[in-house]
Amino acid sequence: MGINVLLISKKPDKSLEGIRSMLGGRGGFDRVCLFPLNRGVAGLSDLWKEEALEEGEIAVVVVDPDPASLMEEFEQLRSRASLDAANLRFMFGYQTHSSFIRVLADRIHDLFLPPDSEVRQVRRLPEEIEEESFRIIDQRLSGMSFDSGWHQVVRRAVHAVADFEMIDLMDRHPAALERGVAAIRTGAPLIVDVQMVESGISKPFREKFKNDLVCHIGDEDVAEEARRIGETRSTVAMKKARARMNGAIIAVGNAPTALFEVDRLIREEGMRPALVVGVPVGFVGARESKIIIARQDQVPWIVTRGPKGGSTVAVAIVNALFRLA
Repeated sequence: MGINVLLISKKPDKSLEGIRSMLGGRGGFDRVCLFPLNRGVAGLSDLWKEEALEEGEIAVVVVDPDPASLMEEFEQLRSRASLDAANLRFMFGYQTHSSFIRVLADRIHDLFLPPDSEVRQVRRLPEEIEEESFRIIDQRLSGMSFDSGWHQVVRRAVHAVADFEMIDLMDRHPAALERGVAAIRTGAPLIVDVQMVESGISKPFREKFKNDLVCHIGDEDVAEEARRIGETRSTVAMKKARARMNGAIIAVGNAPTALFEVDRLIREEGMRPALVVGVPVGFVGARESKIIIARQDQVPWIVTRGPKGGSTVAVAIVNALFRLA
């Protein structure tokens, strides 16, 4: 069974029809329903039967300036209607959610784009293009109140993928920057999951701080062992790197299985890297691998929440740490 969405409000709200339509067409949900609480217990019971909401998961989106009061009123109606709550999850404040604000900001900026007839290529030198790119990014970051170190990391991640959503997706352990910068300064090794991350990390920076770079994904013995035991090469590559893992910086930009293995090594084998940069990309395991690494408190981490990320993001984060060092 899939996910159902129930948008609840105190009374009918025509503005929610557009949201319901967009979520229904683009969200990948089984169904999206509206329910004003003034329909009462009978209305809620009828909706439950009509939309077969007893099946699948239900996200209840609370739309009201006083979401706690509205949620309590909904729960009272649900209880009186004897409807099961085991598959309910609540979400409120969509109007002020950072992603909603970001999308709204994008739309506002689009209002001021020049018409097609006036669009011209502006010839610039490469360094001028980069400077202007960071000016635009910094302008969007200006109201976020990030400390200077985190600002540097986030702006580099945004720049790497040209996606302002990175602002909302980036997350960190409180000690992440301090531990990561200290590890770089002391010449700690960098352990990465794939060659794309390996090739993107700044060689001049590595040479300056004498940081070895470790990537076992292409090793023949890793491929052979992965075939033998039925694991991914990324998993086996991290197992092989554990001898150098304590005090190292680990950067995973591609393979969720590598991040899952790092988490296992931390929890079960007592490995203690200085920092884990966990930003694998994908729809299978990527989100979950980042959730699990961020739930442990033995080792600091930097992650991107959800399926987005990638090798370019991992490289951008590590290179930003070098700049902070």
